[in-house]
Amino acid sequence: MTADPLFLGLIALVSLLLSYIGATVGLVLGQLRVALLAYALGNAAVGAATSLAISTAGTLIGTLRHAVDGRVQPLLLLTIGGPSAAAAFFTARYAHLIDARLLKLAIAIVLILTGASMLIRRKAPAAADPPRVAPMLAEVVVGAVLGAISGLIGLLLGSLRLPAMIRYARVPTPIAIGTNMAIGTLTGLSAGVATFLEGQVDLIAFAVIAPTTVLGAHLGARKTGQLAPETLLKIIAWVLVATGLLMLGENLIKRLLAP
Repeated sequence: MTADPLFLGLIALVSLLLSYIGATVGLVLGQLRVALLAYALGNAAVGAATSLAISTAGTLIGTLRHAVDGRVQPLLLLTIGGPSAAAAFFTARYAHLIDARLLKLAIAIVLILTGASMLIRRKAPAAADPPRVAPMLAEVVVGAVLGAISGLIGLLLGSLRLPAMIRYARVPTPIAIGTNMAIGTLTGLSAGVATFLEGQVDLIAFAVIAPTTVLGAHLGARKTGQLAPETLLKIIAWVLVATGLLMLGENLIKRLLAP
């Protein structure tokens, strides 16, 4: 199942860049890597599972950096991260049975609209707003739903969770970034266990790509503390739009790479 070593090396370089950019705003940006691995390994389910395992390795290192710098909120990790991890474990075991193209299309559109609205409105930094804890039930539901979808399509979906934490829970931007990555780690670890049990992860591809992803996530997470909240919000908005466009173009990428 393992792909050509040179192609895996190229994917590793792409993953380094994406994880660096993503970690500055609490994301991993695995959308392009999923498409490339699905083509390289010749199996969409294996590509998604392998990419999810790689993303989790990146978020784990990024989370440690954010935690050391005090940007992880334990309560949100419990109310959102716990349900997310549990749901991802169960759905990841059956992901290979489901066609998730329509689901990805809907997510891509939501990402683009969310990012565009953040850019157009030019809101004041969310960190300046008085903190307000969202209802716990809503946090549990959001975590469970996004976790279930993550297990199905091989993405951690932090790009959907992050703006909700900033806009609706009024979590300060740097805290939302660190906590979002920590929740992604829990979700990815849970789904990763399920995919390993199902034999869906290509270990050689993981060994080649994970180290560069981890390096990028570590360097990007260090950059978070050096950026002003308003700058982080703008970066998040642009990343959301770019991520949505990548998801929309995933099938086109696959067709262009097809022999």
